[in-house]
Order: sequence, then structure tokens, then C-alpha cells
Amino acid sequence: MRAWLWAAMLIVLATAIGVACGGGGDGEAEPTPDRPTLEAMLTEISLKIEDLPAGWGLTEGGFTENAQVAEDDPEGPTAALERLNGWGRLLGRADSYLVTDTLGTFTKGGTALIRCNVSIFADEQGATEAVAWGRDLLSEPAKASTFIPTVTDLEGGPISFPTIGDETVASEFTGKTQPEGVQITVDFTAQIVVIRNGKGVAYLTVGAIGGAKPGPEVEEFIRLLNDRLGQALD
Repeated sequence: MRAWLWAAMLIVLATAIGVACGGGGDGEAEPTPDRPTLEAMLTEISLKIEDLPAGWGLTEGGFTENAQVAEDDPEGPTAALERLNGWGRLLGRADSYLVTDTLGTFTKGGTALIRCNVSIFADEQGATEAVAWGRDLLSEPAKASTFIPTVTDLEGGPISFPTIGDETVASEFTGKTQPEGVQITVDFTAQIVVIRNGKGVAYLTVGAIGGAKPGPEVEEFIRLLNDRLGQALD
């Protein structure tokens, strides 16, 4: 059952790329932190395994440079890199977590995947336009699906969610995926929430399977990320 999780991770990755690639600004920027400072800030902000309940494991984690993010952008790496560089994205970090009992979660229903992405921009204008770009992408399935080639029957859109930080965008999508080498179709529900706090943007995707929907942990994690953004960027 682990094969389908790779497909689910593509959903999260694609959405995260969409938000991270948005943004831009021509306002006066503060002095740019050096690479070690940025890495320390992003590590402090991001979700960690100790933030999750028992039964989860880290499957992917690391810093994301602009050229790396641009490689898989459906608009092409050249346009994506221009967008990222022109809009002042300095560095990001992405961490993915999977539930360890995937078969049990599939059988009983529950949250199976969490992906946290954090990006720091040179100024607030860049971060603001990043959220605007992501809001447009997540406004309807037809736009979101351009980043999710492995999924069919995608439905959903914006959902009600508390305003957290300076800006909040939230959407929920349902869909189906049939991973390579697996003879079953997996139904999933994913909630994607994006927040901006100053010149930092955090976006979280929580995916559930087995007929379940993401629960209150989504808001709990978002509030935690917002607090950490505020502390790190103050």
C-alpha cells in the first residue's frame, strides 16, 4: 500500500510548488539573511516529528532552492525560475510525513499524509503576491489539476477556515488516484491551507484516505506554524 502514497505526495508537492512560485515585489527589501541564517529560521519554523502524535514517520525533508522548485513547474522551468527570482523567494523547506500503519489507515479511514512547506521572501510584497498566486490556483479544480497529473475526478475548492496570521487561504479537494503497479483506485480528501506572516509563507497539506476527512489537527498545525513564523521573523 505504500505505492499510492507517492502519488499522494505528488498532490502535495504540486500544490506547494504553486504557492511557492507565486509572489513578487518591488518594495524596499530589508538586508537579506545569509544562507545559514535562513536555514536555521526555516528549520525552527517547520513542522517536526515531535509535533506529530505517535505513529508517523518522516519520508522526505530538506531545503528547496528556486532552481529545484522550478524544475517541475508546468509553466516550464525558465518561466518558473524567473517568477521565483523576480519575486524574491530566498529559500524554502519542505517536509513530508506518512502514517506508519498505512494499511490500517486505509482500512479504517484516517489521516495518512502531512506535508509542510515554508518559504521566506525578501519582503512582504513578495510573500503577499505569493499567497495571491496560490489563492488563484486553489480556487477551482481545473486550475489545481494542472499541477496534479496523477489524479482524476478532482473536485472541490475554497473552504471556510479561521483567519490566521496576516492572510489565510484554505481549500479542500477530493479525487482518485491509481498508483503504478497497484490494481485499485484510492480515494482521498486533501485540505490545503496557506498562511502569510510578514515575509514568510507556510502551506500545509493534510491528506486522508479510507473515506475519512482531515480533522482538527489541520488548524492546530497551522496555528503552530503561524506562531513560529512570527517568532522567527520578528
